[in-house]
Amino acid sequence: QTPIPPQAAAEEAAAEASLEEATADRVAAAATMEGAASAEAAAEEEESAAEDAVEAALGEAATAEAAAEASTEEAALDEASAEVPAVDTAAAVRTAKAFAAEESAAAAAAEREEAEVFAPYCAAFVAEEARCRMEELHRAAEEERCRVEELHRADFEDFAAEDQRQKEEAEACEEEEVCAAFAWPESCSSSSHGFGGADGVVKDCEAYVAGKEQDYLRVLEDALRSGGVEDVYVRLRKERGSSPSFFLYSASLVLNHSSENAVLASRICSNCLEMDVQDVQMMRSVGYFLLKADRMEFALAVFDRVRALAPAEPQSFLDGALARTLRCLRGGFQEVAFREAIELATTVMNNHWADRFAEIEWPALVLLHMLMDIGAQQGLKDLWPLEDKFRTPDFALGLVVWLGWDTDHTDIDLHVVEPSGHEIFYGNKHSAIGGHISRDFTQGYGPEVYVLKAPPSGTYTVKAKYYASHQQSTLTGATSAVIWALRSTAGGGAELKFDTVRLDRNKHMMEVMKVVVPA
Repeated sequence: QTPIPPQAAAEEAAAEASLEEATADRVAAAATMEGAASAEAAAEEEESAAEDAVEAALGEAATAEAAAEASTEEAALDEASAEVPAVDTAAAVRTAKAFAAEESAAAAAAEREEAEVFAPYCAAFVAEEARCRMEELHRAAEEERCRVEELHRADFEDFAAEDQRQKEEAEACEEEEVCAAFAWPESCSSSSHGFGGADGVVKDCEAYVAGKEQDYLRVLEDALRSGGVEDVYVRLRKERGSSPSFFLYSASLVLNHSSENAVLASRICSNCLEMDVQDVQMMRSVGYFLLKADRMEFALAVFDRVRALAPAEPQSFLDGALARTLRCLRGGFQEVAFREAIELATTVMNNHWADRFAEIEWPALVLLHMLMDIGAQQGLKDLWPLEDKFRTPDFALGLVVWLGWDTDHTDIDLHVVEPSGHEIFYGNKHSAIGGHISRDFTQGYGPEVYVLKAPPSGTYTVKAKYYASHQQSTLTGATSAVIWALRSTAGGGAELKFDTVRLDRNKHMMEVMKVVVPA
């Protein structure tokens, strides 16, 4: 046989290489098809790679085909010149290889077209499967959230029920303590003296008669001096036990005689509450007296009841705030009571009141600034409950005198005599040392407030002039004036004094308190 020319052998090798490359391209296209089914992003990348490979294969196949044709023509010329039968066999082999390369290129193109057709469907399938999985996860998360909420709701209901039970138990215990603290000895019970039947509740109250108190007060005062006051009181109570004014006048006399009589005086005064009469003015009188007797817890309970009965009167909230302030300064600081005082004073600022309470916000604002100073001394911060525009920098006051009263539609004037003898009142509102008094309240419950930033040392005399009342005090017989005096002390502390006096004579000036500022 005639050996294959070197050039033909090279061309045959190139054709084989092209065939192998076309086969590899076909495999790559198949891999691209499989990758398109796993994820849309991978399908797009592999599709692009397949396109590049197919194009390269087609180019190479075309090159190989052209080379094969050239080789065929050259081989034909060689055969014609050499007339060797083996040339026909070699040419057939080369032609077959070229044909195989062409077929491989066509198959790769077909696979590429198929990938182009099915790739979007594969990607859509993957995306849909992912969306269904996400929805399933969302449903599972929602079911878990509902389960947790149900558990929390059940826990909260259990907690609320337990909290309510504890509150009821605490209220029951407090009621028992109040009854025990105010209970009169067995031999002196109200039922044993004909005070309204077995339950001791007086339904019909005797109205106050002016001057009538003088008779029994003389008898009671003699008993306080000589001893045996309890027996005398029990006898008087039989005769006058249906009159709230009897208990209020008697309690004041007993307490004024000696501070050691505070418990006895409180028990006498508390009989007003046992009459089952929801009279706000009477209850305020009792609350003020209990403060004066230093029965702080019972006074707070009374003021809270007044607030429930008269929520439309700002004095109901101011009394509760001032009483809690007094409790914190006298009985040791209690943060809960302190924050309640801030909340009550804020209520006065944030509500619209009847016209007769006009400018009640001014004393409430003064009280809030005082509370901020007290809180700062206790290391409490961020307490201011209003907008910043209502806050006055460096508001600290050296002396504040606060006069209120327990009878609506009443005018009581506050007078403060400074150490120099200069008197400040509604007709002379400013003093040379910086003293200032608030507006003159001629209706409502006051208060009238005197403030002084840096008080000189000396004695400040506080007076009250009972100018007029347009409301009859038929149960208590008088109007109670309440005086609060807050003085700054050395070291940044504060001293709060409280007193209450009963006023029953119109246009009568009464000295109610002295405040001493040391040198």
